[in-house]
Amino acid sequence: MKVWVFFLFPFISFSQVIPSAVLPRIQAAREKRNPLLIAEQFYGLPYTSHALSKENPEKFVVDFSGFDCVTFVENVWSLYRSKGVDSTFLRELERIRYARKPISYENRNHYLSATFLQMEDKGLFKQVIPPLHRVLAVKNIDFLSQFLAPKKWMIVLPDIQRMEKDLGSMTYVPSASFSKVSSFLQSCDVIAFVSKRKDLDYQHVGFIRQQKGQYYLVHASQDRRKVCQSVESISVYLKNHPSMIGFNVFRPEYAH
Repeated sequence: MKVWVFFLFPFISFSQVIPSAVLPRIQAAREKRNPLLIAEQFYGLPYTSHALSKENPEKFVVDFSGFDCVTFVENVWSLYRSKGVDSTFLRELERIRYARKPISYENRNHYLSATFLQMEDKGLFKQVIPPLHRVLAVKNIDFLSQFLAPKKWMIVLPDIQRMEKDLGSMTYVPSASFSKVSSFLQSCDVIAFVSKRKDLDYQHVGFIRQQKGQYYLVHASQDRRKVCQSVESISVYLKNHPSMIGFNVFRPEYAH
């Protein structure tokens, strides 16, 4: 199943965007208040990196043939809130992917911390784990601007640098503290893993599934190259990925 929609949102007409096979999943997910039913529809699809525009002119991309970790989360959230209506889905996807209009490379949320700050400000996400369990991250986030600096692409680099500066400080829960905070977690929460790199905020993101007293990760896995549920629990996953020093957990507002 593959659907590609490339356009400058929102001023065109379009054929059906949400695949027909996904519509019953959306209905069931809303009836049971379980967005993971939508996520399961995409199990086995390939992990796809660099799915969005690399420069201007920015195109609003919808692709159901594969996902990276971020596009997987933002699509599942937007599909759930859409109630199966194409125009609502596109509006919600734009809202989580971009900081502001017009759609451009510079206005896209290139860092997860920017996404979370924006969604918290709008009352659509809330941080789950209390501050007393979190520590300050020592970072100077400029990974993207440093990567773009030598390129000859159609991007306004000072805008990217200002966006990075506006991210400010961030806190996180150290990996070793997972068991201490697990009682705060619920299925369908979004968990984001903090990078060990000083110039980058998060390394990976996915959904939490609570199952038989354990917590698992539902995600587009770069390791396994597909959308899946982790074989190991999240606590073991953290131990197996030392490049991730900790995590934050957010509870999306799924109702609409």
